[in-house]
Amino acid sequence: MPKKLKEVDKELHVNRVYQTLQCLEPAEIKRLLKYLKSPYFNQSKTLIALFQEILPFLESGQPGFDRHGVWQNLFPGAPFDDVNFRKYCSDLLKLVEGFMSQETIAMDPDRQVIDLLEFVVRRKVEPLYSVALRQARRGVDETKFRSLDDLKNTYRVERLYYEMMDFDVKLNTKSNLEQISINLDLFYWIEKLKLYASVLSQKRTGNFNYNLYFNEEIFEFLKNIPIDEIPELAIYYYSLLMLRDGENDDYYFKLKKLLTTYGPSMPQKEAIELYDSALHYCTGKLNQGNRDFMQEYFEMFEDGLTKGIFIVNNELATWRFNNAVAAALRLGKLEWAENFIENNKKSLPIDTQRNTYSFNLARVYRYQRKYDLVLSLLRNIEYEDIGYNLLSKSMLINAYYELKEFDALDSFMESFRVFLNRHKNIPLQWQKSYLNMLKYVRRLTRIAPGDKKAVEKLRQDIHRESSNNVNQKWLLEKLEELD
Repeated sequence: MPKKLKEVDKELHVNRVYQTLQCLEPAEIKRLLKYLKSPYFNQSKTLIALFQEILPFLESGQPGFDRHGVWQNLFPGAPFDDVNFRKYCSDLLKLVEGFMSQETIAMDPDRQVIDLLEFVVRRKVEPLYSVALRQARRGVDETKFRSLDDLKNTYRVERLYYEMMDFDVKLNTKSNLEQISINLDLFYWIEKLKLYASVLSQKRTGNFNYNLYFNEEIFEFLKNIPIDEIPELAIYYYSLLMLRDGENDDYYFKLKKLLTTYGPSMPQKEAIELYDSALHYCTGKLNQGNRDFMQEYFEMFEDGLTKGIFIVNNELATWRFNNAVAAALRLGKLEWAENFIENNKKSLPIDTQRNTYSFNLARVYRYQRKYDLVLSLLRNIEYEDIGYNLLSKSMLINAYYELKEFDALDSFMESFRVFLNRHKNIPLQWQKSYLNMLKYVRRLTRIAPGDKKAVEKLRQDIHRESSNNVNQKWLLEKLEELD
């Protein structure tokens, strides 16, 4: 660490190369140093030294670096030259950009063999024609499900083969033009379907207009081909039709079948997008009152989970975890929900792991009527997410009531009421719903035994405010017990 850094904090300099380096992982920084030291990529020792002078500031998490101190270490005794310093930083940034490009190539073996084939063909390295072509074709033919990148790569390989064989001048020999065209068409159609789906999605969430050509023409054309024989195309075709025509559930079920078969063979990002599209469709149906799609939602999630679709970098997103438990509980799959929580808690992000685990286990205990366990899990936890904070407080109210701890219940409801009124980040609709719940629970606890008139009046009020009430089903169940 440069000496007396605290004394020059106000002079810390930030530029594009420093900001770019801040985005790299420690392992990438180490590889970058090796890259800079390679004479094939860089022959300037000054740029290596500049990087090494900046590195301690990066490693200590500083927002910038002492450019004057760096300059003095690079050129002892020389006055600071802003123009030359900027030039050195600009040259270092170009090397960093080259490193990023090299990293991208290194992560894509298919691209490497196709780039080799392109070099061999363009430079006419005939001794390597057959081996380079064989390697390139093997890379694009081995996958069960051809992604967009696979189709693009196949098109490139066939185009290079056409060039390799000089089909332009071999007039009496049949070429591979059909293969070139087929792969280009598939890539184009799928990309257009994906773009069209994005347009429809954005129209539902914002007032955006896009002019995309040939959408309807492509649809008309695709009606006349055996699309089910081309799963790579069919999966996006039915996904878009499901989004465009939400009343025809057949498209959902066709997409579900394709995802069940090909989901594990797809690139994970594409698979997640398609599974989420199907899950959103299920949610839409549930919002319309079609309860059959709760089972569909559960099955889609379970399928994606079992096949590892939703585990990204060894993590399962907190919101997915919560939604899965909610779906299972609504279907009465209490044992599945409890096993899921225990088996997947270590897959949760470390910063939310403990609270998410406790919250969801409390939900299961509530359905199992283990109210003492609900209390032990939730009463000492405050969730950062306001939605889950409110839900946990609602579960505590249920638990206190069921355990007949009415003094504790009254005290807790009063603190909850104060919480609702003080926290301005709570949406007004939520605030109103939870305040109504508190009002009705308080009235529930005040009903005298045998007072059927009071029971009926409260039941009518709850039904009248059904859209502005939390825990309505539970409240009505408690009233039934008083009848």
